[in-house]
Amino acid sequence: MPAKQWKSELEAAQLGYLPLIVNALLGVQILSAVRDPIVIGLDLPLELIAINIVLIAVMTALAVWVRIKDIPGHLSSKIIMFAVLCAGAKAIASIAVQAEPLPFYMAVLMLSLSLCFLSQKHMLIAAGVITVAWAMVTAFTLTRGEMVSTFFAMLIGFALGVEGLRRRILSLIEVFELKNRVETLESILPMCAGCKKTRNDAGNWINIENYIEDNQAGLQVSHGMCPDCYKAAYGTYLERRNTERKTQDTE
Repeated sequence: MPAKQWKSELEAAQLGYLPLIVNALLGVQILSAVRDPIVIGLDLPLELIAINIVLIAVMTALAVWVRIKDIPGHLSSKIIMFAVLCAGAKAIASIAVQAEPLPFYMAVLMLSLSLCFLSQKHMLIAAGVITVAWAMVTAFTLTRGEMVSTFFAMLIGFALGVEGLRRRILSLIEVFELKNRVETLESILPMCAGCKKTRNDAGNWINIENYIEDNQAGLQVSHGMCPDCYKAAYGTYLERRNTERKTQDTE
């Protein structure tokens, strides 16, 4: 498959998943906000409450926007990138408030990137931004051992995500190739070499005029005669008439 067509197919597939991914990440934000008072307690820091409110509001607006707005395909990965970074910001904020490494939490976050993106480049960028932000924040709240163990957990999650994304892309390649084959076969119009009738989807042989009118709404076939056919049908008569006229003119 040509690179340009492959890119277009991936963008279309990513765009199709866009509302689902944004709504899923919104649900994660809401569940995470509900989790905070259960795990941390009712005396939540005002900073964490503010972060929850802002992120949920932003994600809700984003979810509504992608539903009502006609999003270009090339922007889908960027929108998902923004939504993923919002989820990463909430995870890092929870670690900072609880002063706990939460390695499983971060590993799952890295693994989930493979479910959000259909591009290894965007997945790598998102993972890199989240990792750098995590390192900058946790350097003041976690011990070196906790940071190292969490980083390895994130690395394992990311590696599993890369493998998962690779398999998703391989599956999409097979689907796209089968789609192209079907479209190619459907574009072939069977036609009788003798009477020029064509076969429709029901397997019946009909005149090409009827086939065109049945498959093109509002189109009617009008018959005429091209110059070659006109000459073949009336050429002898026209030559005889021209000869007679010349003879009359000479006399």
